Amino acid sequence: MNSPLRSELNHCCCGDVVVDGERVEQSFILPESFIGFGGHFPGYPIVPAVIQVLMAQLVAEQGQLISHAPTAVERAKFHRQLRPAERIDICCVAKMVRGKAVIDATLHVGDELASSFWLTSV
Repeated sequence: MNSPLRSELNHCCCGDVVVDGERVEQSFILPESFIGFGGHFPGYPIVPAVIQVLMAQLVAEQGQLISHAPTAVERAKFHRQLRPAERIDICCVAKMVRGKAVIDATLHVGDELASSFWLTSV
């Protein structure tokens, strides 16, 4: 399904998606006018966690690591705030963990880990 939010995120991609087997990488730069900043927080916009998860889902979809929306987010850790105009590098890796298929997603700004989580389906 292509929502206005997903469409706007697709316009915020920078560079080509890189697919290497079970690993997919893509970068985003979200302008201050990005719809996802609305209300989060007035005067000090930061990328909400739900947008970070959606960006990782889009990257996993682009690399054909998943064919449907994940049903759960596990092991989520948010280490730093993501701000407008920062280049956010996303890496998604498909792996099996204790017999369970997961997408291991990490978001970086430069060399700094911003967040990490698993996308899973029940």
